[in-house]
Amino acid sequence: MSWWDSYRAVYRAELKASAFELADHGWPVLPGNYWQSDRWIGGQGGAATGLAPIETDALTEATRDAETVDTWWSERPYSVLLATGSVVDVIEVSALVGRRVCAVMRENDLVVPVAATPTGRWWFAVEAGEALRPELASRPDIVLHSRGSWVAAPPSEGPQGVVHWRVPPTACGWHLPNPCDLQVALLDVLGQRPVLAPADTGLGSVGTGVRS
Repeated sequence: MSWWDSYRAVYRAELKASAFELADHGWPVLPGNYWQSDRWIGGQGGAATGLAPIETDALTEATRDAETVDTWWSERPYSVLLATGSVVDVIEVSALVGRRVCAVMRENDLVVPVAATPTGRWWFAVEAGEALRPELASRPDIVLHSRGSWVAAPPSEGPQGVVHWRVPPTACGWHLPNPCDLQVALLDVLGQRPVLAPADTGLGSVGTGVRS
């Protein structure tokens, strides 16, 4: 076995371990296209055009089952995609905003899982089921990944590099934070005050989609 084959075998094992860990803590996962030899590769080694689930209806098959995870990552280094909307939602921001939000969260003794992508975007994992405040939803640089969406989880790779944890879920014992806390931190960083509708003391209804 060449050094490159050895490296890919180790990397595939890392991807499988990540998928196992996420699934074991109740975070549903699914396999995605992977970057290798300067191109995207999809299911069964076919050509792909970018990062996406290997099957068009794969979101309905996102799983927390260990046997399924073992089967999916047994032969190919598929990207690890975290399916959002049922257990976990993800709020995606720029790296600049993400760093400032992390500072605010630390000041308030709040810990939230944070991943950084090689494209300059950070994502924060929170409890599923809350829409963005209007002040945040109106901003094109802030994206809520909820039902019907997904994000690439560490250590998935793309042409620009590897997704990695800035704050791993182990730092908060895999406890997903209340999305209200994160959204308040975002509003603080952006210098905005929340606008409350009559009798509105929460964050709204369930998020149903993703803006990109």
